[in-house]
Amino acid sequence: MAIIIKPISPPLHPLPPCRARRPPLQPPLSPVVCGYTKSSITSCPTDTFPYLPAELHLQIIETIAARIPSIPNSEQPCDPADLATLCACSLVCKLWLNTARTRMWAGVRLSGRLRSMALVDLLEAYTCGCGPRLNACNDDERNRLAVHEKGCPRGRLSIPSFAPQTMHLSVRETRGNPWDPKWLNDALPYLAAHLTCVRTFVLERVTWEYLSSRSRKTCLEGFRHVKELTLCGCSFRSAVDMCEFLAEFDKLEALTLDGVHCSRLDALRWHSDTWVDGQKCVRLPSAALKVVGMRGAPMETILEWIMSGIEHRKETDNDTRITTVKLGGVGIAEAQVVGRFLGEVGGSLRELRVGFDQDFVGRGDAFIDHIDLGQNGRLEELHIFGLVVPSPPPPDPLEEEPQEQPASLTQLTSLLSSIRSSIRALSLAMYPADIRAISTVDFEGLAGVFKKSEWAEVEEVRVVISNKGECGLGTVVKQQLSVLNDRRVLRVSVGFDERQVL
Repeated sequence: MAIIIKPISPPLHPLPPCRARRPPLQPPLSPVVCGYTKSSITSCPTDTFPYLPAELHLQIIETIAARIPSIPNSEQPCDPADLATLCACSLVCKLWLNTARTRMWAGVRLSGRLRSMALVDLLEAYTCGCGPRLNACNDDERNRLAVHEKGCPRGRLSIPSFAPQTMHLSVRETRGNPWDPKWLNDALPYLAAHLTCVRTFVLERVTWEYLSSRSRKTCLEGFRHVKELTLCGCSFRSAVDMCEFLAEFDKLEALTLDGVHCSRLDALRWHSDTWVDGQKCVRLPSAALKVVGMRGAPMETILEWIMSGIEHRKETDNDTRITTVKLGGVGIAEAQVVGRFLGEVGGSLRELRVGFDQDFVGRGDAFIDHIDLGQNGRLEELHIFGLVVPSPPPPDPLEEEPQEQPASLTQLTSLLSSIRSSIRALSLAMYPADIRAISTVDFEGLAGVFKKSEWAEVEEVRVVISNKGECGLGTVVKQQLSVLNDRRVLRVSVGFDERQVL
C-alpha cells in the first residue's frame, strides 16, 4: 500500500497570539526562581513569563510620552499616532494608566462647546465618584444644580481624577456674533474649580468684556497662581482693564501678548503715578516676572506699566528678575520705549529676541539712537528678525563705470557694536530680494565686530535667508563671513524661517 503525503497550504491568516501555546520556560540554574527556593522549584509556574521590573514599565511610557509636547506649536508639532499609542498604553493595567495619564492630560486644549462640556462632565464625574470637593451626591436639588445643569452623574467613576496632572490649559473661544452665548461662559467656572494645578494658561480670541461676571471672577480666583500666561487675539475695553487683569496673576513668571487689542488706550502713566489710600490706582505687575513677550499689542502701555513696577521695587530689590525679552514688530514709534525698557532691565537680561518692521532698513538710525545693548552687561543670546534687504537699483547701461552701491544694514553693525557682554548665540533672519541685495549687506563691518573679544566665545552664529528663488545666497554669506566660517561657528540656512519671535 502506498502512502501519499499531500502538502497542506498554510492558512491565510495566522492564529492570534493568544491562542498560540507558548513553550514552557526552562528554569534557570539559580537557587531562586520566580520567588521560590530551590527546594520548592517544582512548584514554580513555568508556563508564564516573569514580571518586568517597574523601571521598564516607566521607561516604556516615558519614551512614548517624550514625543508628545505639552503645548504643540510649529517648532514642536504633535503626531496623533504618538498620542494614540499613549492612550492604548493607558488601557494595559492600572500601573500603566497612572503613569500614562500624567502626560495624556498634561496639556488640555479646548476650542468648541461639544468637547469642552464633555470634559466638564468628565471632571464632574470624577468629583462625584470620589470627591469631597463638590459634595453633591444627595437628593438636594439645589446642590444638584450647583454641580451642573445636567444633574449629578452619581458614582460613575471611582478612580482618582486626572485633574492634578493637567499643567497646561489652552482655551479658544469660537467665532460668531460677539454677544452670542459663548461656551466659555458655561465651562470656565468648572475648569477653574477642578484644574487647580495649571501652570500655563493660554487664552485665545477671548473678549474679556463679553464674559459674565461669574466667569471673570472664577477665572481670576482659580488661575491666579499660574506661572505662564499667554493671550492671543484677546480684547479688552481699555488699557487699564488689561493691566488690572494681568495684575491679578501675582505669581506670574512669563507673560506673552500676541495680537491683544484695547478699544480705548488710557493715559496709563497718569494712573500709574497716582496714589489712593497708599496704593496705586493701577496695580503693579508680578514681582516674579522673568519673561516678557509682545507682538501686535499696545507695547508702549505694557512696557510703561512693567517699568513702573521695576521703579517701585528698586527701594527693596535692586536687581530685576526679567531675564528674557521677546518683542515683535518694533517700529519707530516703539523704539524709544523699548530702549528705556532695556535700560531698566539692565544686567539681568540674558536673552533678547527682537523683530523689526520694514522701516529698519531705511530708518534704522532712529532705532539705534534709542537702543543701546551696552547697558545689558550679561546678555548671552541675541536673535534678530525682520531684516528686509531690498534690491538696489539696476546699473545705468550708459555709464562707463557703474557707481558702487551703498552698504545696507549698517544699522545692524552699529547695534552689534554696542554689545559689551560675551555673546553665546546670535541669529539673523534676512529677507533679501535677490543676490544683488545680499551683496550690499555690510558684511565687512559685521566681520570687524565678530573679531572683538566679546565674540571670542560665541558658540553659534546662525544666518537664515528666506529666499529660495535665488541660487548662491548662502555661498555669499559664507565667503563674506569667513572669520566665523573658519571657526566653524557659522550656520547658514536658506529657506523658510520657521522660527518665531515669541
